[in-house]
Amino acid sequence: MKRRRFIQKSLIASSATTGLLTQSLRAASGFRIGQQPVIPNLKKKITSQVMIRSVELLKVANNYFIVTTSNDGVKGISRANSRLENMTTMFKNQVAPCFVNKDAREIERLLEEVYTFQRNYKYAGMSLWNCVAHIEISILDLLGRVAESPVNKLIADQVIREEIPVYMSSTERGTTAEEEVDWVGKVIEETGAKAAKMKVGGRMSNNKDAYPGRSEDLIKLARQTWGDDFVLYFDSNGSYDVPKAIEVGRLLQDYNVAFYEEPVPWEDFYGTKQVADALDITVAGGEQDHSTPKWEWMINNRALDLVQPDIMYNGGMIRTIKVARMAEAAGIDATLHSPKNDALASYMLHFASITKNLGPYQEFRAKPPKDESFYTPKLRVRQGKIGVPDGVGFGMEFDPDYLKKGKVI
Repeated sequence: MKRRRFIQKSLIASSATTGLLTQSLRAASGFRIGQQPVIPNLKKKITSQVMIRSVELLKVANNYFIVTTSNDGVKGISRANSRLENMTTMFKNQVAPCFVNKDAREIERLLEEVYTFQRNYKYAGMSLWNCVAHIEISILDLLGRVAESPVNKLIADQVIREEIPVYMSSTERGTTAEEEVDWVGKVIEETGAKAAKMKVGGRMSNNKDAYPGRSEDLIKLARQTWGDDFVLYFDSNGSYDVPKAIEVGRLLQDYNVAFYEEPVPWEDFYGTKQVADALDITVAGGEQDHSTPKWEWMINNRALDLVQPDIMYNGGMIRTIKVARMAEAAGIDATLHSPKNDALASYMLHFASITKNLGPYQEFRAKPPKDESFYTPKLRVRQGKIGVPDGVGFGMEFDPDYLKKGKVI
């Protein structure tokens, strides 16, 4: 029996059905989870205005930072991802001005306004939302410092978990199957991780593999090497059309793989649903999505069994929490796309600490960071888990002498 038919016949008995029925009722009544506030008590936690004096994009060597400063001189800092370097004009001209001279406590309203500010909706996509996310993260860091609170405790009434189980994520396709299993295996041994993710296919490659037979060899060798109890994930990065994706998915099922990520190109959400309907394996995706209505469609139509928003690509922590809550109402788990292992990983850790419908393992890049000299604490995996940074803001402190070397872009 196909997975979708089984789900439909099991709806009344399953928790997923309860969520789906709840979602349908809410949709019918006009209630939309994606439009509900995430931090309704923020002004009770911070009673005075926190006016934003400036939002600056700072370049230090090859690293970028966003520094948001209040009128009182308090600074919130976010480390930028690699995409922002190509979006500096958008950041400076279209996005940052929306937040200057505004009360940082109005962050949720500002996230709505930035979409129409200077007709930004015409740029909707990663070019807009990645810029917005970096500013939002810096503002949340600022608010946490004003409130002398970690961000997770500022957002949520309860922190659910202090340590986050992670899977070691390889982003490599230039290795042989044997090389990949060898080096990832060493990382697993060093970290005590109980799960790992590797790449299949050739990345948006129209059914081509990195080299002929690599994916099949890798799937089989990984399961043979690490045993039946080890949790395996595989990501195709949209490598296949629907028939090929189903074929690969059935192989993954045969080897008891826990999820299959982005089987077809990410914009093909109908194709994603076709693959998910045909398979029993959990189909995951969403790392490059940013449209709230599209998230609603994918969740309500069960195009995905596991949602994987990226905090930065999706427009920030608040918008990503809304995606997770939509998924929760439908009985679907959330596991962030977050192949990071440096200061950027702190955003994932804070999100994971307060998300009820969190998947069993969160993503953490297997290869070590290139440079950890300018921030503390260092994030380390021990016995397969990472502690959530518990300092104010996102808990990351950047060396002020290092930042002084920077140039404002």
